[in-house]
Order: sequence, then structure tokens, then C-alpha cells
Amino acid sequence: MYAKKLKIASIIVTYNRVEEAKAQMDIIRELWQPMFESVDIYHEFNGEKLWHPQKYKEDFLHRHKPMPHFVGANHMLNQGIKHVLESGNKYDYIIASSADVWFYDPKKIKEVILKCHKKQSQLATSLWFGVILSTEFFIITPNLAKRVFPLHFTNIINKYKPLKWAYSKVSIFENIFTLQVMRMLKNPAKIYLIPGRRTIWPQNRYSSANFYASHHDRNQRKRDISIKMKDILGNKIKNMPSLTKFLS
Repeated sequence: MYAKKLKIASIIVTYNRVEEAKAQMDIIRELWQPMFESVDIYHEFNGEKLWHPQKYKEDFLHRHKPMPHFVGANHMLNQGIKHVLESGNKYDYIIASSADVWFYDPKKIKEVILKCHKKQSQLATSLWFGVILSTEFFIITPNLAKRVFPLHFTNIINKYKPLKWAYSKVSIFENIFTLQVMRMLKNPAKIYLIPGRRTIWPQNRYSSANFYASHHDRNQRKRDISIKMKDILGNKIKNMPSLTKFLS
């Protein structure tokens, strides 16, 4: 299988990190898109309209009402998957990510997806502390997404009262995702852990060298990735105004 034959749906979930989301769209359009037959961006946004009054480079912009952090993330991810599956487009893979996650090496993203295709993996992601599956960035087949989503995070939190106190302090959302994936897959071999980011520890929480950044600290992001980004971007940087502005 050639990457140029693959159709990708990219879901970006955003609350207030609009500038990071727009920079991510620059990366997707200029770096990812040439690697594949097509990449459609589904932007699920629940921030204030004045923060993002109109489309930037997304194909579909869906607005949602503001909600608490994890509840909102769950809702928008559920809706993003729903929008992709109901679009009528035959995608090979869905890539879901938080607004501030930049997977900025296009060759690496292509390698990961082609490896998934070769190994018939249905999910590519990382492990949080070696135990649970990460939700801030993952690649999933539409077939598995159809069986895993929607995740009923709010229902579970409301059903078990101790979780109302705990949900903001532990990775309950990721645990629910992990349990649902394993219940549907029943085979860990169908999960591909991203090389260079197989397990997320405190030391690589916000960065994996030369291909991945999710820093909340803008200056730290610039320090960690600026040199490598310039090597990757080349003359494409002129078509990436939001990324250029963010890094300047």
C-alpha cells in the first residue's frame, strides 16, 4: 500500500488554544497532506466564537457549547468521530488530537500509518506511564472507531459518585478509552505504539525529540523544536503563517 492512496480524517479538539490549533492546521496542510491522497480536517471547537470567528484551514468547523474540561473533551471527541463516520467519505484512518499537539515530521506520520496498515493494527497511540492509552493523539481505523465511540464519560462519572471528586485528578477519561478499546479489540497486538513515544513519562510528557510537541509553555515549545522545525519546513514556511507567528 502506498501512502498516496490513503484518505485521512484529522479531528482537532479545541477550547482556548486557538493559535496552537491554527498552527497545527498549517502543519497538516503543508506537511501531512502531500504524503496522502487527501486529508480532511474536522475542527471541533467549544471556545468563544470571537476567539475563532471563521474557518482557517479546516474543512469542517463544528461549534459546541462550553463544558468542563474533560466533559467537553469527551463530547467533542465523540462528536468529531460521529461527524467523520457520518460524512459519507471513505477514510482509511482517523487521526484525533488536542489543539496543542503538533506531530510535525511528515515522514514519521507516514511511516506510522504505513506500519499500521502492514501490521493490520487498528490503533496507534502511546501508553501513559506504561498502563493506559493516550487520548491526546491517536490514529484509529473507522471500523474500530465505530465500535469504541461514543465514550460515555459523563454517564460513568454521574453513576459513581467518588469519581466526581477524582475525575479531574486521575486519568479516568483515558481509562475509559482503554477499557473500551480492549473490550472491542480483545487483542493487544492490534495496537501499535508509536516509536519514539511508546510510553509517556514526565520527561517526555510534552515533547518527543524531532517529531512531536504538546507543550503548554510557548517558550519551551520554541526552545525544543525551532531548529528541527526549520529543517523540516524549508520553503513551505511561507504558506504557514500561523505556525510562523506562533514560533516568532
